[in-house]
Amino acid sequence: MARWIVADSLYSREAWFCSHLSSYSHFLREAGETVRSVCLNIPDLAEADIHAGDDFGDADYLFVLDRYDMAASGWRPDVKRIAQVAAICDPMPWQVRKADGTPAFDLVVSSLPWMVDEARAHGCRAEFMSLAFDTRALVASMGIKERDIPFLFVGTRGPNHRKREEILNALGDVVTIAPPTFGREYFKLLAMAKCVINVHAEWARGAANAMRIFESAGAGACIVTDGEFPLGVERFGWGYGEMTADDFRDSITSALRNPDAGAEDQAIVLQHHTYVQRVSDLISIARSL
Repeated sequence: MARWIVADSLYSREAWFCSHLSSYSHFLREAGETVRSVCLNIPDLAEADIHAGDDFGDADYLFVLDRYDMAASGWRPDVKRIAQVAAICDPMPWQVRKADGTPAFDLVVSSLPWMVDEARAHGCRAEFMSLAFDTRALVASMGIKERDIPFLFVGTRGPNHRKREEILNALGDVVTIAPPTFGREYFKLLAMAKCVINVHAEWARGAANAMRIFESAGAGACIVTDGEFPLGVERFGWGYGEMTADDFRDSITSALRNPDAGAEDQAIVLQHHTYVQRVSDLISIARSL
């Protein structure tokens, strides 16, 4: 049994339910590990706050999912520091250094192949690890009898997502577009959708890498997405690499012709892409440090 500190930021209090922070903390505990959860921007939400220089006694692993510079100092030398990264941030974990110039993190894990390569190029040990679905989210669908939203997009729009904005504007006549929604309300929304569409941000660089695709399929909706699943990742959903608005229309039509499309996607996610698999992989890699 090892002792972990899991640290991340959240969009809001509502986002705690089945967030990375909640999911990793829960399933690490289920695996027999001791865990202290730290919400970096809402200190009273999780179990403990981080204070400057606080090393939390005898922790074995510091697992950081945001604000990676917190790992640079203030920790015992034998605390193994692990970063998970799947989006552009400042600084990136491989940019964080100890006082002697060596990488602050003993390991960087990412679901984006190019980030794994970039971390290695900066002298960090890095491993690919795909995203996952938290099966506890299925309780949010209790009481929902019908999937009465034919086509749904839920998430961020704006100038930082130029391709996404172009696709959504073109599909506005058929797709219900919901603003960013979090926690239980988010998973309820997915449970009401027959089909969810996803358009990746440009920094994904062609990889299928969005929590939305795992969460939607895990919740039983069929997912239509651009991007390619990295080699070795069990693929699911409808769509492919580069897609135009017309390609999305065609894929949505094809998916909805198959009444079992959502169930088929969900079966793959539940078999291959849950936190049971990911946390098992994380523990195995951590033990090798």
